This record gives sequence, structure tokens and C-alpha cells, in this order.
Amino acid sequence: MKKPDAQILLERYWEEVNNQGNLELLRELCADPIVRHDPKGQTTKLSHDEQIARIRFGLDEMGVHIDRVITHADDTYVTSVWNMQFTKKGGTEMCGIEVFKVVDGRLAECWNTPYAEGHWG
Repeated sequence: MKKPDAQILLERYWEEVNNQGNLELLRELCADPIVRHDPKGQTTKLSHDEQIARIRFGLDEMGVHIDRVITHADDTYVTSVWNMQFTKKGGTEMCGIEVFKVVDGRLAECWNTPYAEGHWG
């Protein structure tokens, strides 16, 4: 069974951009800007350059590595439950859930909960 396109996009985003540091690939995978939806109706729009700077900081300063626990997708939405470890900050562990919407073949919107310390079981 073929994976939905939304899932393929997100898997590439997590693995190739976030874990392997291929930051320029973000320009192909994400909309410019991407809209991040946070609790209380707040949104943040991040340009490609802002997204790259955010990820570069995580890689360079904290040694962020993301592991997906569960990914579920159709052709428009992809939900990812993930664990993250900061290899440069004493192994701090964080976890979260994010839902992405794909528009015109790119990750265009993201809804996420505040991250929590620890890992999903």
C-alpha cells in the first residue's frame, strides 16, 4: 500500500531536514510562509529563512534529534506523535503531537500542542 503524499512529505521533513540537517530541502517541502497554530488561537507565520534558522539553532545549539512514534496521514493532513532528544543538553527528552496540512504539495500549516518533557511510551 502506497504511503499518502502528506506522510512522505513529513517523513522527509523530520528525517532529512531536521535530523540530517539538509536545511535547503525545507524550501521544497514547506510553504513560504508556513503557518503555525498554537493554543488560544495564536498563529505564527514563518518564512523559509525563519524556518531554517529555527531548525539550525536546534541542531547547532541543542543537538536535536526527532524520532516519530506514530504517523497517520491522508492526502491532505498528517499527524505525527514524536519524541525528541537534545544530545547537547545532557540528553533532555521532549515529546509532542503535531498535525500538518498540505497545500499545493507542501507542508503549509501546523497545529501543535505545547511540548512536554519526557518521551511517549
